Amino acid sequence: MGNILKSLKLDHDIMKSRYPMFMIAYILGIFLAVISKTPIFGALVVMIVSAPLTGQYFSIYEKNNLEKLYGVLPLKASEVVIGRYIYALCIVVINGIIAAIVATIVSILTNRGINSLESLAYLSGGFFYVCLMFAVIFPLYFKFPFSKVYVFSNLPFYLIFIITFAFTRKTNVLGQTGPAAQYLTSHLIIIAAIGFSLGLILLALSCLLSCALLEGNRAVSLPAEEPGKRLYFADNLRTWMVILVVLQHLAELYNTLYLFMMLNSAYFMGLLFLLAGYFTPGSFQRKGSGQFLKDRLLRLGIPTLIYVFILSPITRISTHGQQALAGNTTASLFSLGPMWFAVMLLVFDLGYLAWRTIVKNRPERPVPENPRSLTFRAVALFMLVLAAASYLLRIVIPYGIPILGFPSPGYLPQYLSFFLIGILAFRRDWLRSIPGSLGQLGFVLAILATVILLPVALIGLKSSFIGYGSWQSAVFALWDSIFAVGMSLALLTFFRRFLNGGKKLGRLLSQHSFTVYVIHVPVIVFLMLALRSLQTQPQLKFGLAAVIGVPLCFGVAYLVRLIPYSKKII
Repeated sequence: MGNILKSLKLDHDIMKSRYPMFMIAYILGIFLAVISKTPIFGALVVMIVSAPLTGQYFSIYEKNNLEKLYGVLPLKASEVVIGRYIYALCIVVINGIIAAIVATIVSILTNRGINSLESLAYLSGGFFYVCLMFAVIFPLYFKFPFSKVYVFSNLPFYLIFIITFAFTRKTNVLGQTGPAAQYLTSHLIIIAAIGFSLGLILLALSCLLSCALLEGNRAVSLPAEEPGKRLYFADNLRTWMVILVVLQHLAELYNTLYLFMMLNSAYFMGLLFLLAGYFTPGSFQRKGSGQFLKDRLLRLGIPTLIYVFILSPITRISTHGQQALAGNTTASLFSLGPMWFAVMLLVFDLGYLAWRTIVKNRPERPVPENPRSLTFRAVALFMLVLAAASYLLRIVIPYGIPILGFPSPGYLPQYLSFFLIGILAFRRDWLRSIPGSLGQLGFVLAILATVILLPVALIGLKSSFIGYGSWQSAVFALWDSIFAVGMSLALLTFFRRFLNGGKKLGRLLSQHSFTVYVIHVPVIVFLMLALRSLQTQPQLKFGLAAVIGVPLCFGVAYLVRLIPYSKKII
């Protein structure tokens, strides 16, 4: 803590010569408040105009090459970053107080009353907006030269503020919102609490992001000299993904937790394809092309047939009764259900087999002794390419529109690219060597994208974000690409560091995870039917069903695998 305070004091000493620049914000705020006869507008101007002036520290840092100074002082990179964010927060608070004083003075001069709760709500909005600016631009300043990113990083925020203010002045936005927003407008103290809380959360997440960017390649959890050791963390992660699949389908059955389902859909199946891709080359090398094909057909094809012709009819009849037999229901009696994953994975595996067959006569390129580790630049480029591919596909096949039993073909670019990245990760040993800081960075990016991009994507008509070339679809594709990649990196590094043990329970769950995937739908459907007489909120029913359903699925899977020869299939 002492070093952080030293860093904070150093920031203050370096910025003292620039403090007079803040007078620009105060004068401009007073002028616009008087002209508009809106005191609170002047307060917002003071806060928002002064925010980028705080970034002038990075200009001084760049011009005077102060990184040498930090090389001499006993300050860690993380302490410098935390001190910088605390310094920025202090500036925000001080300017907020001055902004409130400005608003009060203007209200007296213009004889316009000012409501204290309303002012607090507006100030919290300004605080949130400034924190959002810091959350976005500070990591850029830490990563890139200030002179190269200053203009383009700040300009969008000024434009957004001007457009938003002009729009809200001419349109009764709050009057057109739903009851939840209208409730908040009548409880301004809640708005104030939300604004201040979200602002602090954004700053904390951005601070973690900046620390991860500066730390660069941290030591990884798995030493490079253990290439033959089983990746228990990958097994445990796959088990967790299957549990999420069960929870996802429970939420769908109870028609609740929509945000949970949207967040899950953005990444969890893609991560399963990545893990499947990672283990594909090793399986091919051990078994050869003939045995590999036989194994894939056996372990993916047979379970799919079992589900389609046995489990699916049982599930449909139990939920639709005689209608299912009569064909009077929109739900098909024989459906792929969750086994679309197995079918798509089988297609990918057959494609891999065909490729290996075509290139089998080519000389094998040696695996480098020290393969290049995954870099943030490569990850960022992949996010953008994936977002573009997803956006283009969704012009034709919108998000959430099922085709031929596949519930989410709009995610095909993600599924295929993650499978291919899994293959590449096997060759370059990325699961062992990926920097832990990249996982932290991915998690923070995923959260920031969800806070910033997802609400923007959901603006407008209810279905605008699903595709058809709308700008909301482009933002949504960017969000789910960042979220998918970020969460995948975060979970891979998290499980590698904390859940890499080969304990008996973990191995047992891993052995039964695919069986759970195959049989879970009828299990949770029967559980839902058993709980239907319970009169309570859907969210509470979901929670109860989750607590019972997940262990029940693994219990049923254990019994299924006791059937002779079943272990060879599932």
